Amino acid sequence: MPQRNLPNKGLPPEMTDSIRALGEHIRIARVRRNLTMEEMASRMFITRKTLARLEKGETGVSLAVLASALWVLGLDDNLKNIADPAQDTVGLFHERKKLPKRASANKQDNELDF
Repeated sequence: MPQRNLPNKGLPPEMTDSIRALGEHIRIARVRRNLTMEEMASRMFITRKTLARLEKGETGVSLAVLASALWVLGLDDNLKNIADPAQDTVGLFHERKKLPKRASANKQDNELDF
């Protein structure tokens, strides 16, 4: 039985718009490199129809297809920066809130002091 696209009902409109924009960016990058859909799909080992779905920003396209497209286009370094913990300002804020207010010496630390 063929897989169906995930409905957009569960996604906030901003996310749907971002996914659609990402698909358009991939299409623009492909065209700038003078690649036809058939050539790019062949390099990605997918069908032209799947590439068309990616470029339209359909939500049911797998992450592996997105990663493959970025690799073919030479944009795969950008993928490494998505959700980078070093850039997660909210997460870093919460992590810092958990740090103790004062430093205390452990008994084991004193044993190692020469």
